Amino acid sequence: MEALKFRKAILLVSLCLWTLTVFPQVKEDTIFQSDYLLILNTYTSDAPWSNAIISPVLQWLNMERKTEVYVENMNMLMIDDSLKLADLKTNIFAKYGKKKPKAVLLLGNSMMLFRNEMREAWGDVPLILCGEESYMGPDDCYIKKYPVVPSEQVPLTNFTEEYNLTLLQTRVFIEENVKLLQHMIPGMKKIILIGDGRYVNQQLNTDMKQLLQKAYPELEYDFYSAANMTTDSLLLKLNKVDSATTGVLLSSWFTRQVVAGNVQLQANSFQVISNSVTPIFALKNSLVVNSGMIGGVMYSQTDFNEQLLKTLSAVLSGVAPRTIPFYIPKGENIFNYPALLQRNFSPDSCPSGSVFFNRPQTVWQQYGYLFIAIIAFFVILFVVLYQYIRIKALGRVREAQQTQLETAQELSDLFDNMPIIYARERLIRDDEGEIVDMEICSINKHFLKQYESKVDVIGKRASELFGTNFLASINYVKILDKGKRPITYSFYTPQTNKHQEIVLALSSKKDYIDVFGVDSTDLYHTQQKLNATNQKLIMALEVADIIPWKWDLERRMILCDINRPIELSTEEQDVTEEQLSVPDAQYFAKIFREDRPRIEKAYQDLITGTIKKVKEEYRVVTRTDTGLQMDWVEAQATVATRDENGRPLTLVGSSLVITARKALEEELVSAKDRAEESNRLKSAFLANMSHEIRTPLNAIVGFSGLLPTVEEPEEKEEYITIIENNNKLLLQLVGDILDLSKIESGTLEFAYLPKHLSEILRGIKCSLQARTEEKGLAFSLMEPMPDCCIETDGNRLNQVITNLITNAIKFTDKGGSITFGYTLEKEENMLRFYVTDTGCGIQEDKLGTVFNRFVKLNSFAQGTGLGLSICQMIVEHMGGKIGVESEYGKGSTFWFTLPFHPVKKMQSQEPKFDMMHVHRDDISILIAEDNESNYKLFENILHKDFNIIHAWNGQEAVDLFKEKHPHIVLMDINMPIMNGYEATKEIRKLSAEIPIIAITAYAYASDEQRILSEGFDGYASKPINANVLKNKLFEIINKRMVFF
Repeated sequence: MEALKFRKAILLVSLCLWTLTVFPQVKEDTIFQSDYLLILNTYTSDAPWSNAIISPVLQWLNMERKTEVYVENMNMLMIDDSLKLADLKTNIFAKYGKKKPKAVLLLGNSMMLFRNEMREAWGDVPLILCGEESYMGPDDCYIKKYPVVPSEQVPLTNFTEEYNLTLLQTRVFIEENVKLLQHMIPGMKKIILIGDGRYVNQQLNTDMKQLLQKAYPELEYDFYSAANMTTDSLLLKLNKVDSATTGVLLSSWFTRQVVAGNVQLQANSFQVISNSVTPIFALKNSLVVNSGMIGGVMYSQTDFNEQLLKTLSAVLSGVAPRTIPFYIPKGENIFNYPALLQRNFSPDSCPSGSVFFNRPQTVWQQYGYLFIAIIAFFVILFVVLYQYIRIKALGRVREAQQTQLETAQELSDLFDNMPIIYARERLIRDDEGEIVDMEICSINKHFLKQYESKVDVIGKRASELFGTNFLASINYVKILDKGKRPITYSFYTPQTNKHQEIVLALSSKKDYIDVFGVDSTDLYHTQQKLNATNQKLIMALEVADIIPWKWDLERRMILCDINRPIELSTEEQDVTEEQLSVPDAQYFAKIFREDRPRIEKAYQDLITGTIKKVKEEYRVVTRTDTGLQMDWVEAQATVATRDENGRPLTLVGSSLVITARKALEEELVSAKDRAEESNRLKSAFLANMSHEIRTPLNAIVGFSGLLPTVEEPEEKEEYITIIENNNKLLLQLVGDILDLSKIESGTLEFAYLPKHLSEILRGIKCSLQARTEEKGLAFSLMEPMPDCCIETDGNRLNQVITNLITNAIKFTDKGGSITFGYTLEKEENMLRFYVTDTGCGIQEDKLGTVFNRFVKLNSFAQGTGLGLSICQMIVEHMGGKIGVESEYGKGSTFWFTLPFHPVKKMQSQEPKFDMMHVHRDDISILIAEDNESNYKLFENILHKDFNIIHAWNGQEAVDLFKEKHPHIVLMDINMPIMNGYEATKEIRKLSAEIPIIAITAYAYASDEQRILSEGFDGYASKPINANVLKNKLFEIINKRMVFF
């Protein structure tokens, strides 16, 4: 009874010391300074099992100092209905819901009840679960505290993907502990399991019953629960237990206590229970460590904590828990050594491989170092006494040998510390006496260091150590053996990337040789760098065409170091070494006579000290196959050496041919002059335009005024011809000015239609063939794709190519050739057109200006200087580029590119019409023209051959067509009331085959396209050419009409 009172006193004190809460108190105004780890503990703050996990985590995070940690103790034993659970969730998420934790550590399977709320509040938050079971049951099992039947058990692996979860299972080894109890208590007939009202112990009770019924039916079983008995009642029952036939297992003992009217949990009562006289085994490591319980089969808490910290580190570093495999620890037999002895168990009776803690050290473990020190002391004392006696006995011998030892040591140190490698090798011969290998007999330290050998090379064969280099070495050894004289050669070791100078010498001992080697790697690399530097210098001088030279003032000879300078060139092609050194008089004889006095004076000033450096440019005359040639040379020189009196002995310098540079300077001056000339030409162009316009106008106005006064028909015909020719010139000039105006205003029009590329190019060739033949030029067309059809503006393409060919004809003399064509650049999907001639070419400094406006490379050539500029505008507008490649005096190639848009080959078919049967004198033409003067012109041209019908506007033309039924219609486009397009549309409703010819003052590509698409059969542009108009009408008549 005294013992029972003592235990009660201890329990009371424990209740007063521990602060227990029913629910965690949370504040909604918690401020999180950084990322944090949230720990949700199923139990109370003093639960041994959870503290064994939380403590190392807090310690680790405190050392890391990067992540804060918050612990919430949920006291789930106090939650017995869903309303309390809901209140608990509300409190937790009121505090933490607004700030997502970096990860959540869940202690106990009950914490999985919060999984949906965590996902709703924090999304895919990482979850790490430390729980007893690897499955989950219905929520009521954890609230009402009843076990989960197997059919309702859901493996936790089903939750990993959905909730980003991993598990570290805190297994309870039920069957293993039953076997341990049988081993420790051979006469065991009954097992008592001590637990409490928590769900985990209800599940454990069920699992234990099922195990004993299935595997151990002979054992009785009883379950003592804190839910239905007090701690005192438990202690009374345990005191009555027969320890020889009963094994007791403790899971946990959480009890409810009423303190000051509040219900609180007590988690440390197991410490009182462990003092029972009955031996108690535990299921968890934390119970054994913190009490007097004997032990049990359980997982290693150290290994578990190590795995937990490793998992936490990975998750906090960004690894998703769902990718981390579950950790299932293994059980081991763990015993509390003092408790084992106290309960009269022998450690020897424990299973092999058992782990003991709190085991006292043996005498050897406690005093081992002292024993070793004592033994060492006596050994040293014995050795000292022995050495003292030995020294006395051998003193004289040692004194005699001391000098010899010192000498040997010096030789040994010299041998090892020599900065050369040394090896003595024994020659291995075959049956015929030929050397086939060498055996390493002795080496110095430098040998091992040089070859970085990590194996004992003594006794090894050279063929094993040196590999492929052995063949080269043995050849030198054979030469040594035959010549009996030392041999020196270079040796490279690829393994160490080092070079050595090797010396082979015969040893005084037969069939032995001494090998000496000096590391020459640095020397080798220095030589390589020097050679590379010299080679770069030589290449740089060659690339720069710089010729270094040296002038020996005493011998009056000039020596060239590399190449013969232009000043020393002769008629001979080959230059001998002797010719590189020539008298200075020959050197100066090559200098142009006008420059020679100046150069001689400059060198004389350098020799006398008037100046310190010479830098002069002068001309040199040389003889070539074509005669004398003059080049410009830049020379620089300074004094290299002087005698003791300061008088110069040698000069060093260099020569550089600068003919091209001088030419470039002249071209730059010329370019400036050309720019000024271009500006002048622009003004001249405007004046020229005025002149060009007035010239034909002068003839037209003058001869038009003379016509009424002329009576002779021949003279009148001559005047008319002059007027017509000047009309053509003026019309062409106006067209050029209009093109220029459209380019300036940016209104140049383009009409993209399917075109036969070959037809365009062949048409150009035919149109220009006569001009090339007239000038005696070869004219050819290259067609790589004869059937190529593309979508382009045929008129503009024709205009550009014609302009380029016309320029080529203009600047190519008789006997030359012009080639034009195109190629397909597949990678860029572009057509490249080119025009190549063998004409005069273009100077390099003028290539950049050929496409500028008002630029004429030849002011005497016909043209305005706008053609290439117009071509550039057209090509760039069509999506291409234009350029020129030219070599002055040899010819030019003008090229441009256009996007390649292929279309299907067009089938040109002549439209078929029903032939009209008419009498030749009955052909009538309807002329729709609102200008009286223009109508008079048409009437005068056509009235002799046709019957004329006149309409003043489009509406009248439609009405007259209905009334008169003319055979042909000439339709002006721009008319009042109804324009030509509208009138044609109305007429086409009445007749689809009546020939209608548009009369327009525009006639550009877009107008042509619209005219043909609006129902017209053709067009004639103003001003009207009588012959052209008549030819077009007669062509239609011949195709559409049959006379009777």
